[in-house]
Amino acid sequence: MAIEHLIPAPAPNDLMPLQAICDLLQQTGHPASVSTIRRWIAAEDLPTVRRRSTGGWRRDYVSYSDILMAHRDWVRAKGVNEP
Repeated sequence: MAIEHLIPAPAPNDLMPLQAICDLLQQTGHPASVSTIRRWIAAEDLPTVRRRSTGGWRRDYVSYSDILMAHRDWVRAKGVNEP
């Protein structure tokens, strides 16, 4: 009997611009500014992708999952009691 090897599927691409992440975090009750998100990126040495938008502006994109983990740690460090 042959055993099939399971190949894990790659994680979905969850790159988002910093402003969009900031807007989503506003809804959590623990908002974070774009500059705070940039500090998390630097502190955690998270990879970012810089792309040009249609208006010619450059935007930094980062993994939303990585930012959510940094946000969780930030909220816990603030000493906020979670339900």
